[in-house]
Amino acid sequence: MKKLIPIKEHIIIWLMVLGLSVTLIFTQYFADGLTKQFWLSFIPSIIIDGIFILIASYLISYLLKKNEKRKTKEKVYRMLGTRYEIMIMNFAKDYITYITKEPSEVSKGINNIQGIKSQVKSINSDLDNYVQADFFKKGIKVLLLDNRINTGNIFDNFREQVWSVPQYTNYFKQRHSKEIDAFINRYISVIPEELRERLFKVEDTLQSEVFTTGSEHGLPIDLSKATFNLKDLSKSIGELGQDIYLLLTYFEETQEDNTSKESNDVFLGKYLDDEKILLGLLCLMLSLISINILIL
Repeated sequence: MKKLIPIKEHIIIWLMVLGLSVTLIFTQYFADGLTKQFWLSFIPSIIIDGIFILIASYLISYLLKKNEKRKTKEKVYRMLGTRYEIMIMNFAKDYITYITKEPSEVSKGINNIQGIKSQVKSINSDLDNYVQADFFKKGIKVLLLDNRINTGNIFDNFREQVWSVPQYTNYFKQRHSKEIDAFINRYISVIPEELRERLFKVEDTLQSEVFTTGSEHGLPIDLSKATFNLKDLSKSIGELGQDIYLLLTYFEETQEDNTSKESNDVFLGKYLDDEKILLGLLCLMLSLISINILIL
């Protein structure tokens, strides 16, 4: 109450409610009197209204939070959408290469985010077939850009090389740890809390023992001869894969809404947004209150 009292708008609301209540009680008093029948009908009405207000309050609170979350996502996506997608798609493509040991390939071009989502999801659902006993022994094929070649076709500049798992692991975690850390530091004031938590979790995973090669401490480890628990390794890598997929789909609803608006493909559900549901609920509450007043 101490916090609400200095706020002018809250004072006005309370005065209006109290004024209306006192006015209605006086109206009843001068019309039929404050009889026993009035109080007996008044008590059930208070109980019903109390239950209804309780339920409505929870629903309104939920809708307001959901609406605020959606608007925050839309605002962040407008500001950082392209930068974020490029960072996460590069991360996902390198993850695909790390697991499959082959350069990532998706239909309709390498920057097709839907294709990347689909491939990451497919890998995550079938991870046990990729993480086998020879996981650290297989070489990883990578495509490197060779600027010494100049044929006029950019695709002729790529050359395939085979990297060892420790070599690729060092590249993988160093590149994406730096990119994620730079992204967070630069845009921390606008990144939603749940997205920050997910990015921090991914950073922690990249620095965990799963991606340790020994070179961090000047003690290279021959991973091809290392012994490990296959189930634990698959679980740890799978958690990273799930986090990457969640990062890829974080702005999915916002992307779909923007696509619908651009193509004018608007369904009935689009009109039932949180604001209209909330407005309808408030109108229903006012209608019920008006009916109760008329009955009394």
